[in-house]
Amino acid sequence: MIVGIVALYKPKKNEISNIVSYIESLDFCFLMDDSGIDNSPLFSELFDKFPNKISYVLNSENLGLVKSVNKGFSLAIDKGADWILVMNPDGKFQKDPIRIYNKFLSENDMNNVSILCPRFNIDRRPKEAGTGLKSVKYPDMSGCLYNANVLKKIGYFDEKTYFYGLDLEYCIRAIESGYKILECSELVLNHKPGNTFELKFFGHTFFRCGIDVPQRYYYQFRSAYYIFKKYKNFYCFAFHVYKFLKVILFFKNKAEYIRMMHMGIYDAKRGFYGNISERPNNYS
Repeated sequence: MIVGIVALYKPKKNEISNIVSYIESLDFCFLMDDSGIDNSPLFSELFDKFPNKISYVLNSENLGLVKSVNKGFSLAIDKGADWILVMNPDGKFQKDPIRIYNKFLSENDMNNVSILCPRFNIDRRPKEAGTGLKSVKYPDMSGCLYNANVLKKIGYFDEKTYFYGLDLEYCIRAIESGYKILECSELVLNHKPGNTFELKFFGHTFFRCGIDVPQRYYYQFRSAYYIFKKYKNFYCFAFHVYKFLKVILFFKNKAEYIRMMHMGIYDAKRGFYGNISERPNNYS
């Protein structure tokens, strides 16, 4: 049984078609809305079309992505899920993901597999479909199929990551627990994670990288410090050195980005992992 979780936050009407593209193949789907306001009227057509397949779950307050998805994991497992598809609403598969995932589930022994993931096609790192299964390490959360039995054994997402780094921390934990993470190369997820900076010379693009608002760098570096301290993972360290260098070399308003990075590391050292708006007053 494959149950879906769609992690919603201030959902947009134009994202509904993405959900429609895979919900019909799911056994059930939970729409986990962490907006703090009721957006259920936005999904009225979905409820009418799939009356027995969808449950809209509104968090009474903004819990953060990790707590909201973890709540979805519990609901999916209580529903009898063997595997759980986790989606952001802006992701769109090029083919029916459940058909492809089911093919690999039926043809292979998946007892020691924690995650099946698609290939991720984004504007700055375009990817095309391939064939077969490929061992990978750190896929993004959206589009991944999580083994419910493994979730029950090693735990859900670590709530100290709040909303950034949850997928990385879980992947490291799964691998250290002896589980595999496999890419279904035939399946491609189109995803536009944010704005893209392009470095051009004479009309040719030599370098692309993502740009986020400074506040996101607070969460990114807070989680990075926590994950590195927990696992001494070199990839986590190196990736955030790369992020720091992007800011120094290419970003405007560098001082604000650096302030947010420093603040995130400061808070991680002191054990604060909540919403930035709830930082204790005695923190600098």
